[in-house]
Amino acid sequence: LPFDLPIGRIEILKAKQIIAQKIRSIEAATVYNEFKPREGTIVTGTVYKCEHSGAVIKLQDTLAFMPKSLMIPEDKCIVGYTVRALLKEVLPEPRNDVQLILDRSSPEFLSQLFSLEIPEVYEGIVRIKKVVRSAGYKAKMIVVSTDENIDPIGTCVGPRGARIKPLLDELVGEKIDVMTVKGSIEDLVKDALRPAEIDRVELIDEKTANVWLAEDQRSLAIGKMGQNIQLASELTGLTINLVKNESQRGGDVDVDAGL
Repeated sequence: LPFDLPIGRIEILKAKQIIAQKIRSIEAATVYNEFKPREGTIVTGTVYKCEHSGAVIKLQDTLAFMPKSLMIPEDKCIVGYTVRALLKEVLPEPRNDVQLILDRSSPEFLSQLFSLEIPEVYEGIVRIKKVVRSAGYKAKMIVVSTDENIDPIGTCVGPRGARIKPLLDELVGEKIDVMTVKGSIEDLVKDALRPAEIDRVELIDEKTANVWLAEDQRSLAIGKMGQNIQLASELTGLTINLVKNESQRGGDVDVDAGL
């Protein structure tokens, strides 16, 4: 090209756009390479900005976003506060200026929190087999021990709840029911429906269980807006039908209470 070819304003703007795009691509690749190995683990940051749709969290020098749908209902967005969350997803390229997605409402966040706070879980001596959760209300989890001399529930809860209390504080008062597999599925169903006291469990088939209980235990089994029995159903993989204690084996089953 001739050296005296004039360069106009449009050519300069195009060059700037190309350079800016290259810089953004390099920055996106840097963030991706740094955080992708940490995807699925808990990260710690500070609240940078509060928005109607969620919170912007600063992780060192990188901004991440936690949608309101992935926050615990009782979470408060206060600029400058420290927050721990699951690094749920690392995007290859920014989407709506967001590349890192954080989460505090999932069962995975709770599992990782136990691993972070309880050494035996981190070391694999106590394993979390399954977690179900209604964020802000209650979580139910099954834990097992790889060492027969170690009580998995006691290890997670601690003396007088000393080990689990910091986790409850982190979850802003959300309750956690910790249980283990004692042998029979009937026992697991009883534990899953806590705090209700269950009199008898009868498996109808591989997917359904009838549960006998006193009338005054019914509301406890169902829980707020049906959440307790819903979580119990998810944990056990069974449709749970509640049966009034007065009913005998051939009596009426209150199917409406089951899930």
